Amino acid sequence: MLRNIKKVAVLALAGLTLAACATEAPDTAAKAGGTDGAGAKPRVVMLLNDQFDPYYLTLAKGAEEKAAELGVEFSWQAPTTLDVAAQTQLLQSIAATKPDGIIMSALDAKAMSAPMRQVNEQGIPIVTVDADVEDQDARLATFKSDGVVSGEMAADTVNELLAGTGKVGYVGYIPGIQSVDIRLKGWQEQLKKHAGLENSGEEYAGADISENVAKTSALISRVPDLKAVFASWTNAAIGAAKAVQQAGKTGDIKVVGVDASPDQVDLLRQGLVDALVVQKPYDMGKDAVEALTAYTKDGTRPQGEKLYDFVVATKDNLDTPEISQYLYVKPEGK
Repeated sequence: MLRNIKKVAVLALAGLTLAACATEAPDTAAKAGGTDGAGAKPRVVMLLNDQFDPYYLTLAKGAEEKAAELGVEFSWQAPTTLDVAAQTQLLQSIAATKPDGIIMSALDAKAMSAPMRQVNEQGIPIVTVDADVEDQDARLATFKSDGVVSGEMAADTVNELLAGTGKVGYVGYIPGIQSVDIRLKGWQEQLKKHAGLENSGEEYAGADISENVAKTSALISRVPDLKAVFASWTNAAIGAAKAVQQAGKTGDIKVVGVDASPDQVDLLRQGLVDALVVQKPYDMGKDAVEALTAYTKDGTRPQGEKLYDFVVATKDNLDTPEISQYLYVKPEGK
């Protein structure tokens, strides 16, 4: 799941030192205080894709709290910039410290397969959360949302908001991120079941919110009678809401997003977003630590894939326990 990502040239990254390319969270209460040698506690490191993003911080919170419960030494690291080269470099640096296991989200399903396999062959098990790799032998297991279902739920939600008729469009991240790409697949397939909805196509943007505003504005200009936008990740949803507002069409063009960052929740409360399809990152992080710990202690292999469902948040149900428990954490100082 992508968040505030800045693309950088691969060659520029090659010269970065570890201190320049990574941010490490201080050991938390989850650290058991074990040392190398007999009786040492398992040590698990999580490689986050962003050190400030609420989604990843919620993943880390679930992992941290489960680690504390199990007596596992836990810490996380994140690159200061994010592309395949930076993620590979940080993965290799973490592996060099010989942890008992690594939890990570693959930035690119194809490109990260080889680096992860190399680490796995060193005897360090990896489990993925949120986004998996093509080479399933490169990791022990994956814990992720059923992304196709999120796209389907978005289509159903839009259909309900529009009473079954109208032109709709999609705004998402540039293709290549498995967990985002499959949302589009679910969206497209489910739209076929709603005969009154007309698919007006897709717009793709990078991570900058301003770029997502521009792409949504282009969609609105291209389709003057557009009635709804499905924005398939955090910054796309924020950008879509801003673009619709700038066009003076809030309420006339419905906005349905994925995720539940504090900024998105604020937009939902304001009526600038109509619904959010919310993932369960806390549960993913918790379950990933539990599975990895069991494997390192006694060789118990988890099932290869665990998929998580979603809840749909609206302004009306946002504060109910069924929904509020899944809202993402707010970064400290934000």
